[in-house]
Amino acid sequence: MAMIQCPECGKEISDTAKACPNCGYPLQKEKKQLSIKKIGIVAMIALLVLGSILFVMTSKLNAAEQKEVDYVIIAISDIGEVNIESGSKIDEAEKLYNELSKKCQRHVVNHKELLEARGTYNYYKAEETSDLIDQIGEVTLDSQMIIDKAKKSYDALSEEQKKLVENYDYLISAIDKITDLAIEDTKSRISAIGTVTLESGDIIKDARESYDKLTDDEKSVIDNYDDLKNAENEYEQLAVNYCISLINSIGMVTLDSKSKIDEAQKMYNSLSKESQDKVTNYSILTNANNEYTKLSKEEEDRKKTLNQGDSFSTSQWEVTYTKTNITAKLLPNSTSGYYMYYYADDDETFIDIIFQIKNINTDILGIEDIIGNCEVEYDGSAFTKNYGLYTSSGSNIDKVYMWDGLDALDSTTLHVAINMPRELQTNDRPVTVKLTIAGEEKIINIR
Repeated sequence: MAMIQCPECGKEISDTAKACPNCGYPLQKEKKQLSIKKIGIVAMIALLVLGSILFVMTSKLNAAEQKEVDYVIIAISDIGEVNIESGSKIDEAEKLYNELSKKCQRHVVNHKELLEARGTYNYYKAEETSDLIDQIGEVTLDSQMIIDKAKKSYDALSEEQKKLVENYDYLISAIDKITDLAIEDTKSRISAIGTVTLESGDIIKDARESYDKLTDDEKSVIDNYDDLKNAENEYEQLAVNYCISLINSIGMVTLDSKSKIDEAQKMYNSLSKESQDKVTNYSILTNANNEYTKLSKEEEDRKKTLNQGDSFSTSQWEVTYTKTNITAKLLPNSTSGYYMYYYADDDETFIDIIFQIKNINTDILGIEDIIGNCEVEYDGSAFTKNYGLYTSSGSNIDKVYMWDGLDALDSTTLHVAINMPRELQTNDRPVTVKLTIAGEEKIINIR
């Protein structure tokens, strides 16, 4: 027999007693309840142990899962010290983490670092925007650029980042203020137009540009907009009338008409398309432009044209145009006694242009390089032609090769022989040669 303590009165009694002899507390029922509790505790412990075993078994990663987890852990570690440039790395690490299963996410041991990196980065982005808002300072019309920049920066933030921008209210007030300033500035520009004259173009244009920059809501409060429209209409009519008078003043076109033509054209170009249609004498301006272009081209060609005996000089050459022959034979300077010549093919002849050239440089100059492009206008058509170069001295005439040169201060006769159809010798159709000689474009009217 063993002694136990009564749960009710605390006195020692036999463990076989059905009730406490001192207080009457029923002992057998209590023993049964205690046994049930013990069984429940044991069962709970067993369930916890079994759950732990199952958790470990179900949480274990296979090789592929472990590889994915390791890749995310590396991506988070690669973020390093967070700064304003860390956004892309954080975004990538978050993307990779979110793509993991819940099971794999539990094994990302540095996930806390990712959360901290995101929080730090959000702070830096918010601080960047706050700094831009601080730069606005006192709002004037010149503040538009920095306000737009700050607003763009704020709009680009995430919702979490926006909550960290403590001076956002100032940005809103700055936007409201510059809106009011822009409205007042536009009204003032319109009011400043005053009496419209031909000198009002720029001020009207400034007022229009100021108005067009406003939003539709801002435009709706411009109470003097009709004044701007009326000024534009009045100015356009004045400008149309003035343009017509400028065109009429051009008169007969000469080489001295350029300034008048340019002034009328500039005035016409400044008009709107609708106003240009009201310039009733525009055809006169078009004809004047065409005539002046023609006269200018003729004058340019005249300056380039070489007549027999004409000379010109460059930094290297002194050139005199002697004459031109249309002939199948290229003859030397002297044809007395024995002499050499070059003959064209049976169906060809030469335009033989003869120059006297002198090397005024201090070094030897290659003769072949003195002639450039060659174009022949024959009977209304233009042709780029091949040519041969020949030099003559006394009874000799020699073809020029690439190694032939002329010493400093030496002179020689140069033949530019252009191959043409033999028919050229038997008709009188017009022929003009345009060629580059000594680096200058020249024109020779053959006939």
